[in-house]
Amino acid sequence: MKLAKIALAGSMALGLVPAVPGTAAARPIKSRTLTDNRLYGAGALPVTGCRERPVKKADARSAKVYLNEVLNCLTRSWGAELHRAGLKQSRVKLTYATEVPAKYCGAKWRKDDWDGYYCDASHTILIVLSKDLLEDPGDLYLFNLLATQYAEHVQNVTGIYRAGMHLGYRNKAELAEQLRRYNLQGYCFAGASLRSVWKSFRRDREDWDDLLYFLRGWAGKYGGNRKSVTYWANEGFRSGDPGACNTWTAPSSKVA
Repeated sequence: MKLAKIALAGSMALGLVPAVPGTAAARPIKSRTLTDNRLYGAGALPVTGCRERPVKKADARSAKVYLNEVLNCLTRSWGAELHRAGLKQSRVKLTYATEVPAKYCGAKWRKDDWDGYYCDASHTILIVLSKDLLEDPGDLYLFNLLATQYAEHVQNVTGIYRAGMHLGYRNKAELAEQLRRYNLQGYCFAGASLRSVWKSFRRDREDWDDLLYFLRGWAGKYGGNRKSVTYWANEGFRSGDPGACNTWTAPSSKVA
């Protein structure tokens, strides 16, 4: 499987101050929107029944049916969670393409860049149902792909995206760590999403372990190393609680 969207390096960097050569990285994050967001105190996502519809190989239609159902489930779970946190929900639009667009949401794309992309300006998720993706679609991979994009929507409506965009940084290493904190939190939120529907899926632990195998392929400079990706995805899945996904107060070793 190819990479989903890993970093907001381009868009976030626009709001950050210039780097100062020779300074240390990894200052503590002081924004309370990031470190003490109301979402963290809302408790675990409510358990939600979600129907897994079959996904056929090389069949975009069945993948769309599956993903549309997943979006409904995510909307129910996160809508209730945001309400409990006293935060306003906003509907997500889901759109599809069969080929990588030249440009979307102001970002230029190259072939094999991303399978999915969340546009914060329009609250729209684009899923690219390419031939490569549909060759071996993997329903849990598709669930997690959409759940990870939906996690960015949650970060947007809770103010996390904006607060992260306005963080200052002193050098590229500090910027990279901030981006890892953002993306690893998204992976954790996606794990919590899957936990909220896991009982209705009637799957076993082996299915989750198989998904983790693919998630480790998302590791990178801005997505975290394999150990960090595994840790935060597991934190979300184990607890089902966004409060366990506070990457912003975690030590640097946990977001490497």
